[in-house]
Amino acid sequence: MKARYRSLRDIIILTVLLTLAACSNLSNPVRADYPEDPETPENPEEPEPIVPGLPMVKVMTVDKEAPTCEFVSAPEGCMGQSIRNATKVGGRMTITQNGQTLYDSGDYVEELSGMTIRIRGNSSAWKDKRAYKIKLQQAADLLERGDDQTFADKEWLLINDETRQLNTMVGLKVNELLNLQWTPRFRFVNLTLNGDFQGLYLLIESVKRKTSRLNVSKSGYIVEFDPYWWNEDVWFETLMTASKDAKFTFKYPDTKDILPERIDSIRNYINAFDDGLVNKNQFAEYIDSTSFAAWMLAQDILGNYDAHGSNIFITKYDDTKDSKLMMGCLWDFDAIMLTPDEWSNSRHLPYFARLISNGTDRSVANAYYQLWEEVKDTLFIAIKDYLEAFVASEEGQFFDEAIATDNKRWGRRFPTLRQLANDAEAWFDSRKLWLETAIEGNK
Repeated sequence: MKARYRSLRDIIILTVLLTLAACSNLSNPVRADYPEDPETPENPEEPEPIVPGLPMVKVMTVDKEAPTCEFVSAPEGCMGQSIRNATKVGGRMTITQNGQTLYDSGDYVEELSGMTIRIRGNSSAWKDKRAYKIKLQQAADLLERGDDQTFADKEWLLINDETRQLNTMVGLKVNELLNLQWTPRFRFVNLTLNGDFQGLYLLIESVKRKTSRLNVSKSGYIVEFDPYWWNEDVWFETLMTASKDAKFTFKYPDTKDILPERIDSIRNYINAFDDGLVNKNQFAEYIDSTSFAAWMLAQDILGNYDAHGSNIFITKYDDTKDSKLMMGCLWDFDAIMLTPDEWSNSRHLPYFARLISNGTDRSVANAYYQLWEEVKDTLFIAIKDYLEAFVASEEGQFFDEAIATDNKRWGRRFPTLRQLANDAEAWFDSRKLWLETAIEGNK
């Protein structure tokens, strides 16, 4: 009788244990939708399986702390949504591809090794898939260009295209073909943050003062015509920025170090430019007309719908009267290819409307038309060749796979690379025809 009781008891205990195990598995399902970090192998020396694809950026923060921020909306009369108090979280970052480690920051030790990560952006930071700023404790060239002395840096960005996955790639190609003063370089990567797959990103150079980025001297400036000025500690206004739509903010010098006389100097210079533009119809002495023309033509070629939201960077090489204002690089391509049969919306901004239509000083208008004549027969072909080369490349095949996993991760429906390339090529085909007529009729 006791033996039978023990057998029954053992059966009950075994049944309970099996049930608990099954429930545990149900509460922690394995997601096959997108890549997971591989489990630690039983033999620690056994290498991870080699999975071909884009480089994988893995960020593991200290204690798996997540970067956070506060969300803020514009005050009355201003525009936009942004963030404040974004936390910088220390951690380790590795970049691997095809079983090889391309970069390893090491564990986080302030100013010695590792990196910090924080959420970046304005309205884009409100979305589930965030963009991030990376600051390495030791400078490195994360794009592996073979010249660390030139390209190694501590500041990098992880950004994502919110509308079409090729927008930034296409926009920066136009930037390069029109010879704006710097074209940010990038590579497509997949990202995991604390073991959570985040999807497809661009690992890209940040906008900053550097010989290999925006090259200005220590006494120079990088300012931004900024609709989010209300969220910055330091800003200034000029004759043309008296409204709340936008003011000037600083990318360089750092606002923590900038002296009042430096602010006065650049404000006075831009005010003189504004006065020449508005009151005297003579402004060429203050600006590099070719760079302003190239920036405007790029916006028109790309059909940018977002006039204010598209970051507008302006540089001045030094604090002397000998250097002029120059347009920086293009940035923020979420709203390109959205103004068919119309000019880009940047033409509605008072600065650029006056520059292209000023009746007396034709320096920018003439540079615009001359540049158009120089590039119209080659630029559109170059863009198509660029897209086709990417589609046919191994990176393009990996990119296509990354789109699929990114779609599953975020519940989106981005088309395939082939479809994206077809859409972009169709845009540029029709855009060339429209511009030929519109520019000729606008001279």
